[in-house]
Amino acid sequence: MTTKKVTTTTPAPEPTATPPVVEPEKLSEKDQKEVRIIERVIENREITPADAFGKLTRAQVNLIKQTVAKGATDDELKMFIQVCKGTQLNPFLRQVHFVKRWSTAEGREVGAIQVGIDGFRAVAEGSGQYAGNDDPVYDSEKDIEVPGGKEKTPRKVTVPLKATVTVHKLMNGERMPFTATARWDEYYPGPRMGFQWHIRPYLMLGKCAEALALRKAFPKLLSGMYAQEEMDKGQQEATDAQRVQTARNYVQDAIGKADYKELSDLKKLIEKSDKYDKSQKEEFLKMVDDKMAKITKDATPSPKAETPTVQVE
Repeated sequence: MTTKKVTTTTPAPEPTATPPVVEPEKLSEKDQKEVRIIERVIENREITPADAFGKLTRAQVNLIKQTVAKGATDDELKMFIQVCKGTQLNPFLRQVHFVKRWSTAEGREVGAIQVGIDGFRAVAEGSGQYAGNDDPVYDSEKDIEVPGGKEKTPRKVTVPLKATVTVHKLMNGERMPFTATARWDEYYPGPRMGFQWHIRPYLMLGKCAEALALRKAFPKLLSGMYAQEEMDKGQQEATDAQRVQTARNYVQDAIGKADYKELSDLKKLIEKSDKYDKSQKEEFLKMVDDKMAKITKDATPSPKAETPTVQVE
C-alpha cells in the first residue's frame, strides 16, 4: 500500500470542461462598472436573495448572460443570482458557476449551478467556524491508458486510487476533524472528458475529497452544492446520452425520408459504422427493417374482392 501526501496548487483553466469565466480585462469600461454594481447587489446583506434579481436592470441581466451565465433563461438566472446572494459567492471571481448540462430525463440541456473549491472554502470561512484543512492523503496507485494527443498513441498515466481530506471545524472551542474519502473509479469521467484528470490526477481527486469533507463539516451551508470535479463523471454520462439521442434523431429523420433503395444503402452504412455500439446498431437496424417492411406491404396490391355471380333463370 502506497500512502502519498501531496501539496496542491491552483490548476490552470481547463479549455474543455471548465465553465465560461469572465476575463475583466476583456470587458469594456462601461461593462466593468456594471459588473461592480452587480457585485454590490450580491454583497449587500440588506437585499434578500429573493429580491436580488429584481434589483438588476435588463442591461445587467444581459451582461451576466453574456459572461458568467451563458445560455441561462431568466428563470435559471434568477435562481443562480439567489444562490450567489444566499451563499455570498461572487461568480466573477470563479467561486460559483452556471453551466448547461444535458438532462436525459428531459431530453434537453438544463441549467446547473456548480461551486468552485474556493467557493466551498469561502462559504465555510463565512461561518466563523472553519479552522482549515489538511493536505490530501493519497492511498495506492494504478496506471491507466489515456489518449496520446496528436500522435494518437495511448500513453500511461499514474493515478491515485483514493484521496482522503480532513477539514477542521471549531465546535464549543475545540478544533474537530471531519474526514472524507474520494475514490478514483467513482469520479474519473473517462478519457474523453478527462483532460485535466490526465494532467493533474492527484489534484482533481483531492478536490473531490475536500468538497466531500467540507459538506460533511458544514451541511447546513453546503448541502446540495457540488464542485465541478465531482460532476465531471455525470457530465460524461450525460454527454454520452446526448450523443445517443442525437444519433437516434438523425437516423429516424433519414429513415422517414428514404425510399426502399436508400433504406437498403442506409442499412449497409449502419452495419459498417464504428460510431455506434452493438445495442445502437440493433435499434437502428430494426427501425430500418420496420420501414422497409412497411414500404413492401404498402406496395403489394390488395387482393380484389370477387364479384358474386348472379344466375337468372
